[in-house]
Amino acid sequence: MTLRGAWRLGALLFVAGAVSTIPGTFVLDSDFEPWMYAVTGVGILSGVACLLVPWWRASERWLLLVPVVGAIEVALSVALTDFVFSHLYFFVGLYIGLVFPRPRQMAPLLALLVVALFVPSVYESEPVEEALLWALAPGIVLTAIVVGRLTSGLEASRETYRRLSSEDGLTGVGNYRSLIERLRHETSRHHRHEREFAVLTLDLDNFKTVNETQGHLVGDLLLALAGSMLDLKVRAEDAVFRQGGDELSVIAPEAGRKQAELLAGRIKAAISLINSGELKVTASVGCAVYPEDGLEAGELLDAADPALLERKREIASLPQRILRGPQGRSPSERLRSNRDWPWRPPGARLTRAPRPLAI
Repeated sequence: MTLRGAWRLGALLFVAGAVSTIPGTFVLDSDFEPWMYAVTGVGILSGVACLLVPWWRASERWLLLVPVVGAIEVALSVALTDFVFSHLYFFVGLYIGLVFPRPRQMAPLLALLVVALFVPSVYESEPVEEALLWALAPGIVLTAIVVGRLTSGLEASRETYRRLSSEDGLTGVGNYRSLIERLRHETSRHHRHEREFAVLTLDLDNFKTVNETQGHLVGDLLLALAGSMLDLKVRAEDAVFRQGGDELSVIAPEAGRKQAELLAGRIKAAISLINSGELKVTASVGCAVYPEDGLEAGELLDAADPALLERKREIASLPQRILRGPQGRSPSERLRSNRDWPWRPPGARLTRAPRPLAI
């Protein structure tokens, strides 16, 4: 849950709890009427205060005030009016379960809630009220725990779906959708600050040959390895994406043409460390710089493609000897026989520097 959502939820539960006390004015003795109006008013004011909090400046720790203040207000309401207002602890428990679902966060807050719940037993000795306290406490704690577990599961599922929608399943880098979203974000941000950034597109040379001579399994692993190499060689603020096929892209914020050319050199040097059988893998890299080559995401990608195609034509014009990989073994057998790959499954990251490899 976001900070803004947590503060709004606190406001909603404060106001809902205050409104739920209104029927008590028709049930309880008229001697409590001024205090009941005060309880309702304090709850509404607390909700308004949550809405007015500058959540964009407030730390997450400030959210701890919401259940603490809520428990104190409910304890005072019970002390000044009647035990019937103990039902308001359910609102506090619900907030704890939704905003603090982790056990380490939830445990001390639930302990405070239980202590506040049993405070009336210190100054009241009615057996009926004590029995109700023992009935309410497990219910409130169980409500908070169940809501917390459901919230944790929902957040984990949401994070998984978000990752699947923005990550390429084969290489573990960003997919085309996340590439376009990031390009739009960077064009807007760099426009505001009047700065430039670079977009690099690269294509693996002779990738079709690898697929045809050594199989698509080897080709897929080659793509995954190339994505890992790029993750290692780019800066921490750069982002790597797969457009489709064997075409990858890198967004380099705050980088001009000279820096982009240096980055392209590092990328080509890293890719050249990969060998597929006896075929040396190389990459062609095209570059576009905002705002010189385009002002929008599509324009930048269109500007980078011609540079990439020109580089591929230069490579195609050079005399080449295509060396086939070892024969007599299936791709999976060749893969199992090589134990030195730093290839990673999707989602993992390399932890050591790469060296010349063979697929």
